[in-house]
Amino acid sequence: MAKSAKIVPFRPAVKPIVIRTTKVVKSKHRKGMKKHVGSGRGLTDPKRMGIVVGGFAVGMIQKQGLPLPKIPFLGEAGTIGLAAYFLSDGGKNKLADEICTAALTIAAYELGSTGSIVGGAGDEPANGFPGYVSGV
Repeated sequence: MAKSAKIVPFRPAVKPIVIRTTKVVKSKHRKGMKKHVGSGRGLTDPKRMGIVVGGFAVGMIQKQGLPLPKIPFLGEAGTIGLAAYFLSDGGKNKLADEICTAALTIAAYELGSTGSIVGGAGDEPANGFPGYVSGV
């Protein structure tokens, strides 16, 4: 018996594997001080503009002349700020948070510039509180 020749399918020549190393580029280490150009916060910074809008809202609330209850030591602006603080829900409501910041800033300005709080206890002398904050 004669052995029959096996039929082998055609295989292409196998190319050799060439391993190439890539050049590693090291970052340049900067020595010394870096220059800071600008602070990144301009006049129209979103946080600053939010507080401006909050101040506008406080002015509109005071202009409406709504009969808001006034806490004696806080005055009208401080009471609006305190109410906005509770409405802001820990900063989740951004507009109420910005109104709170603006109103408390206005109340602090009034206290610092005049020594009294506008809309404070001095408007109603029957409640027993003086119309000014002593020691200023």
